Amino acid sequence: MDTVITIAAEYTGQPTRYGPVTMGQANMARCVLRDPPLHMNFRVTKRLPAGTTLDALTRAVGLLLSRHEGLRATIHSGTQRVIGSGALAVEVHDAEPGGEPGLDGLAEEVGLRMQGTRFDVEAELPIRVAVITERNVPRLAVFVFPHTSVDAIGLATVMREWERLVRGGTIPPPYPTQPLELAEAEGGPLGLRRTAAALRHWETRLRRAPQSMFAIDEVPDTDAIRPRLRVRSAVAGGALAAVASRTGASRSAVVLAALGVLVGLRNVQRTCVIASLASNRVRPELRGYVGPLAQDALMAADLDVSTFDEAIRRFRTASLSGYQHSRFDSTELWKVIEAVNAERGVNFARDCVFNDMSGVTASAREPAPSAEIECDWLPAASLPAHLALWADRLEDEEVDLTFWIDPRVMTRAEAETFGTGLVRLLIRAEDRMIPMRDVLSVSGIAPVEYGPRWIHSDSCWVNLDAVERLVGEAVRGRPHRVTHDADGRLTCHVTSGTPEKIHADCLALLQGRTSAMAPHHYVVHEAAPGDTWLRAPVITEGDGRDFSSRGPRA
Repeated sequence: MDTVITIAAEYTGQPTRYGPVTMGQANMARCVLRDPPLHMNFRVTKRLPAGTTLDALTRAVGLLLSRHEGLRATIHSGTQRVIGSGALAVEVHDAEPGGEPGLDGLAEEVGLRMQGTRFDVEAELPIRVAVITERNVPRLAVFVFPHTSVDAIGLATVMREWERLVRGGTIPPPYPTQPLELAEAEGGPLGLRRTAAALRHWETRLRRAPQSMFAIDEVPDTDAIRPRLRVRSAVAGGALAAVASRTGASRSAVVLAALGVLVGLRNVQRTCVIASLASNRVRPELRGYVGPLAQDALMAADLDVSTFDEAIRRFRTASLSGYQHSRFDSTELWKVIEAVNAERGVNFARDCVFNDMSGVTASAREPAPSAEIECDWLPAASLPAHLALWADRLEDEEVDLTFWIDPRVMTRAEAETFGTGLVRLLIRAEDRMIPMRDVLSVSGIAPVEYGPRWIHSDSCWVNLDAVERLVGEAVRGRPHRVTHDADGRLTCHVTSGTPEKIHADCLALLQGRTSAMAPHHYVVHEAAPGDTWLRAPVITEGDGRDFSSRGPRA
């Protein structure tokens, strides 16, 4: 059993300040308070340089806190309080020599406990630090940050500074933009215009995009633990460079297009929608900003093109527009999403995610892959999406990708085929334009086969049995029937209730049912004996989109 003591890391900044939260802080505070902590807290373990003392360590932690107001900000509804000076309690755990779980095992245990505990955003500084010692000599430092204080790039910035500070080095002054200054800019005229444009972008694309790229009958999945597949290729590096040069797209956009095309064609979708994590650090004053700037960039691209090259150009355009409109007021965005969901009778799912980390963190280079394409399974991790692709290296020497794959949408064998197939597509596209009709065969990926009870309705694949179950729960077992026409329009026939109430109840039950949608039209009939109620006179009817015209039909 390890011995635990607490030491203090003192910090000093400007006098305590108050002001509005940034859009990123507001968005992440909502998620930190709602979602599982393992989803929302970053954890990093760092080996300490030989000779590091506890005094040197607490001094370095204190300097980090002094530099970055985002690490000293507590959030109270729409206001942030930036504490001027104080001390952070740092846990010190001394591993038992020769005992279990050992130095690294103890760091893992301590880190998981800190990461798995929800942050109190109103009362707790958004940083936790622990030190693992061996015979009272500091060996490892464990950091945990909630998403309210950093995103991936902000975390990388803090860790780069830490490496120099703990060695006693000096670093340049912090970037002048702190969260309070950013919040002031976001509330100005230009910031408000950008926010309004972002909401229009999202609304336009949400109105026509599939509610999910993976229509499946789901079971509850609260932990969202995902197997991770790492795919590497040295051959793909040169091929990716050639395709990017030929199409005028960035390497990131080419990989994004490969993901979107394969997901769309595999799932027999005419449009692919992907959420990409945007760093939002285009402007120079934000490149060193420590705080949550990353928000989703929504990208929707139609797949009615003749070649993969054309698809790349289409995804390039979609990505430029998506990144341009990726800073928004999350409260207002959810109002847009919920309004569109209600009109269409869907529940938009952020289930296909792309994240280009290739320019953010530089890990130690490993020996080059010996085969044309290599894949290995990594430890599972938590991520709430059906499929996510992290691009870790997109260099001439190597392409290094990590896929997070929900086992409910692909088996491990199917996931390996998909991951290696994506890289194979990049390699084969090096010196030729691949027709879209050949993309799946080139990749070795088979399209999903939908059974006779599936229809395509309003850009979504819908299982009629899933719709029947949804409606049955919404009307609580009352007699009902769901029919559809040649255009995929769904009509719910029921013997009691109102169209508004039934539609609202269907929407409330849609969460996690990506193979169902609420009916477009409702017809309430007079009750009749036996199974004759469908032929009974109509009491009222209405559309899911608009109930204003409901009333008896002659």
